[in-house]
Amino acid sequence: MNHAKILNLLISSLLLLSSTGFANSLDTGEINTNPCLSTDPDIGDSAFWASKAVEQFADAKFTDAVSTVDACFAQWGPDAGQQQKKLHKKRNSCPPTGKVKARIKRKIEKNYLMNDVSMALWAKARSHHELGQMDLAKQTYGQCVYMTCGRAWDPKGWFWSPAKDCANKVRALLK
Repeated sequence: MNHAKILNLLISSLLLLSSTGFANSLDTGEINTNPCLSTDPDIGDSAFWASKAVEQFADAKFTDAVSTVDACFAQWGPDAGQQQKKLHKKRNSCPPTGKVKARIKRKIEKNYLMNDVSMALWAKARSHHELGQMDLAKQTYGQCVYMTCGRAWDPKGWFWSPAKDCANKVRALLK
């Protein structure tokens, strides 16, 4: 799959998943260069951050993608990790992948923070991999795999799992 298709797929996913009304940053009239705060009134802060990292990955700006994720992970990662931890403890099953009914889609969208963080970790792990930083790639793939319930939307009408993709990539590295 070429970079343009990856970019369109992932940005569409993040835009859809962030459409739940998550608070945007205040408009100060200044250009915002903080990757943790949205400059787009249509997407929330965590989706803005994750989509920026995904866009950088798709544009082969791998070092920038890693830096973007690192800049904001402390802000979004712990809460998303706690959401995932609760699901693991309750032994709740993760949402399905593939095509889902509207009710399930809305339920998946409510987990926007897990979805955004899983996508950002996916972009970071893949970027480390592309940079040949295999130890860092393995570490970040592991973080991504932990976010098993995060989902990404494909504009063709189905959900996929960044964690599953990360698991496949790290498996190949470990062989």
